[in-house]
Amino acid sequence: MISSIFKSKKVAEAEKDQKILEKEIKRLSLEIIKKDGFLKCKNDLIISKEKAGKKVYDWEKMGDELKKYHEENLVLKKELEKINEILSINCIENHYLIKIEKFLSEARFIEIVNNLKLNGVMYVQCLNNYIIENLVEDEKLKNEIIKRYENFLNGIMNWELKTNLLKGEKITKIYSKYRKVINILNEKTICYMDELNHEILDRLVESGYSQEEIKTLKDIYDDYEKKYLVK
Repeated sequence: MISSIFKSKKVAEAEKDQKILEKEIKRLSLEIIKKDGFLKCKNDLIISKEKAGKKVYDWEKMGDELKKYHEENLVLKKELEKINEILSINCIENHYLIKIEKFLSEARFIEIVNNLKLNGVMYVQCLNNYIIENLVEDEKLKNEIIKRYENFLNGIMNWELKTNLLKGEKITKIYSKYRKVINILNEKTICYMDELNHEILDRLVESGYSQEEIKTLKDIYDDYEKKYLVK
C-alpha cells in the first residue's frame, strides 16, 4: 500500500534527505553561476588602484572554488539519484491519476490534449500506443508522446509528475479556499493529499474548527481519493 510505504522509515528518511540535497544543489548551482560569471567577465573588468583600494580579486582562488562547487554538485546529484530510486514508482502498488493536460503541458500539445479529452482520454493512465497512433496526426508530436509515455511506464518522468503520481495533488490546490487549514497542515509538514487522512483532519478541532467544518473538509478529501486514487 502506498500509505504504508511512505510511512516506512526508509522512505521517510529518503524524502528528508532528498529535500536537503535539492536545497544544497540549488545553493551550489547559484554559487557556480555567480563565480562563473565573475570569471567570464574577468578580462572586461578594469579596476584602477584608486577605485580598488585594498580590494583584490584572487581569480586563481575563485577558479579553484568554482571547480570545487562543480565537484560537490556532481556528488550531491548522484546521491539524489540513489534517493530517487528508493522512491521509484516500481515499488508502489497504489498511485494517483494524472490529468492528461499535466502530462502534456506544453503549448504545442494543446490541440492534441483537447482531442484526447474529447475522445474520453482524461488521464495519462488512459493512454496506450494504439490511442496515440490513432488520435495524434502530427508524426513528430506522435513520436514524442509515444516516447514520453513509454518513459512514464518505466518510471522516467520529471519530479513534479512523479510526486503527483505517488502523492496526489498538493494540499494548496485541493484546499485552495481554506488558507488557514493549509497553513496548519503545512506546519505539520503535510503538503500532499496522500499525507492526509480523517484522523489528521479530526485534530483541527484543536485549532477551533467545528465538527461541521471538519466534515466538509473530510468530504473534499474523500471525493478526491475516490476520484483520483488508483488501488
